[in-house]
Amino acid sequence: MRSIAFISVKGGVAKTTSVINVAFGLGRLGLRVLVVDTDPQGNASHVLLRGEKPRRPTVAEVLTDDSDAEAAIVPTHFAGVDLLPADASLADATAALTNEVGRERRLRLALKAPAAGYDYVLVDTAPTRSILTTNVLNFVAEVVVPITPGLFGVLGLAQIQEDVGQVRRYLENKSLRVGGILLTQVEKNNVHADVERQLREMFGPLVFATKIPRSIKIEEAHARHEPVSVYAPRTVGAVAYDALVTEILSHGREANRDATAGRDHVADDAA
Repeated sequence: MRSIAFISVKGGVAKTTSVINVAFGLGRLGLRVLVVDTDPQGNASHVLLRGEKPRRPTVAEVLTDDSDAEAAIVPTHFAGVDLLPADASLADATAALTNEVGRERRLRLALKAPAAGYDYVLVDTAPTRSILTTNVLNFVAEVVVPITPGLFGVLGLAQIQEDVGQVRRYLENKSLRVGGILLTQVEKNNVHADVERQLREMFGPLVFATKIPRSIKIEEAHARHEPVSVYAPRTVGAVAYDALVTEILSHGREANRDATAGRDHVADDAA
């Protein structure tokens, strides 16, 4: 099982859009995918459930230990994709966690068993720093950071890197890493080109080769509760998300090879 959280401290960077379209792309390839919605706005849940209100229990009840995750997970209208949904009640649940024992570990413990049944777990998050985001960071193996090229997006990346380091130091998730930086809502202008160049110089292959362009077709797809690859399969947005899925799969294979090489190296040293 590979677990990836899409995290940004800035809103409006196509974070939820990316979760939805990547989940569809992975499911279309025959992989089993679980989307975990940890944003009280519940936008991913809205699209994946075709606009229907999530039934109880949701992720809010899971975090407050009022339900098992298995009872809250539901199928979506995307083939191969299940959902642990969220709605506005998640904000109250997050506040209730503030003084609870083990508050940073709730999601990790709740998803340990059910997540094992999936090939991919994708987590959508709110654009805020909170105990909920810490729960997500303590669960997933990788963080993908969507950035719309600009100064504020780059500043937010530094904060996420710091949060990843804090979780690795103080909580159980010692292998947590930033798995990729995703350029989103990219336009052909000098500002975006300059920021992209700087990010690639600073972070090299950590920046996905795929760039997600600004596209009205992606927004129209949301309104119809569809991935853009279904709604407008020949558009630049659909082509970009298809390429991103391929690149994420490739990154996963590279990470597995690195892990295997590391284990072999340790074994050689021990011998």
